[in-house]
Amino acid sequence: MTVGIAAGVVLTALSARYGYHRDELYFRVIGAHPAWGYPDQPPLVPLYAAVAGGSLMLLRLPATLAFMAGVVLTALIAREMGGGRRAQTVAALAWAVTPALAVGGHLMQPTIFDIVAWTAVTFLVTRWVRVRDDRLLLGVGLVAAVALQIKFLIVFFLAALAVGVLLAGPRELLRRPLLYAGAAVAVLAALPGLWWQARHGWPQLEMGRVIAAKGTDGGRPGFLPWQVIDTGVFTAPIWIAGLVRLWHGPWRLFVWAYAALLVVFLITGGKHYYMMGAYPALWAAGAQVAERWRLRWVMFGVVALTTVGLLLPVYPLRTLHATPEAAIGYDARETVGWPELTAAVAKVYRPGYVILAGDYGVAGAIDRYGAAYGLPKAYSGHNGMWYLGRPADDGAPVIVVRASRDQLTPYWSDVQVAGRVDDGVGIHNEEQGRPIWICRGQRVSWDRLWPRLKTLA
Repeated sequence: MTVGIAAGVVLTALSARYGYHRDELYFRVIGAHPAWGYPDQPPLVPLYAAVAGGSLMLLRLPATLAFMAGVVLTALIAREMGGGRRAQTVAALAWAVTPALAVGGHLMQPTIFDIVAWTAVTFLVTRWVRVRDDRLLLGVGLVAAVALQIKFLIVFFLAALAVGVLLAGPRELLRRPLLYAGAAVAVLAALPGLWWQARHGWPQLEMGRVIAAKGTDGGRPGFLPWQVIDTGVFTAPIWIAGLVRLWHGPWRLFVWAYAALLVVFLITGGKHYYMMGAYPALWAAGAQVAERWRLRWVMFGVVALTTVGLLLPVYPLRTLHATPEAAIGYDARETVGWPELTAAVAKVYRPGYVILAGDYGVAGAIDRYGAAYGLPKAYSGHNGMWYLGRPADDGAPVIVVRASRDQLTPYWSDVQVAGRVDDGVGIHNEEQGRPIWICRGQRVSWDRLWPRLKTLA
């Protein structure tokens, strides 16, 4: 508990530094249009983002609480596996210092909640193996029902656990009626989202194909090395030791589940951090080995300092460009410059102009900051923004941000640079230095153009 509280204090103290992430700006917009789903995710995180108001601390508080819950659950898993207080502390620290999790606990994104849901399922299954209380299996279904409103990835984890049970046991788990009662609850909870996906042509499946094709962070060749990077290079020996210990104990099913997930995500081109929810069982088991290591505190200290120094907003904004975080921390860079971008658009805006954003971050920034300048909402074809509608066919000039001239000239006869984006602090993120275009002489009606602007990415 102490480790969780300490981590929560750090994340809360840093939660309002810098600014919104592009994803958070996007969630605020689409969440204001409640639906059973969106093309890239289920509804729960966008819905919360829409009601959280303008406070970054309030927006990010659920992510911090989820992070703290993950710390505690990992310690509880270690206890279920026979670990004493020292092993529980080691397991909790293994979660708390992990680079990929720290970023998730700082930003309001679906990933951290999905990982905590996997961790909760791990705890329930681990405890069931020890005490055989079938109410725990109903709890698995309830956790899955909530998780399916955040991401669909928990389906992979549940399937991997089933593989583990079939290969390593205890197979009697699969004969328990409350397991299937819990599964029924999860399926019922997922039906509205599946109905939305079916009505809109299953865009989530297309999104998966886009992710696999993009191959970020080294794609499939980089998938395995990233498992070590994501979990902390110096603390990775803990989960490796956990794999070995689990293989020789009653929880061997988690080894098979881990292997099954590796294979599936490698084949499908999943992102490397999709595996993060599989590590709490490994940390919990490995903690009973690592508690005897003399250098364990050095390992945790190095990874903690690296995580904070490279991934969390600890530097003054004016000097951020000269720090390792600016060079390595993609998410940190994407929390800088949104007010300045909106102000630059406002300088070239005239009443009646249409604003078109090439990505959802730009559209979300104008939605958040544009009212102070009298700006209208921005339209965008990116992901869920496309479903919110197109501009009217009135021939108005269009301000476009985040596009190239070649993308625009097929649709407008007059395309001119009217300004450029400058965050003012020299952070080279995806928007910095981008031209702000004014387009006139529209060649194609919005009715015909809008389908061509639909983008999943």
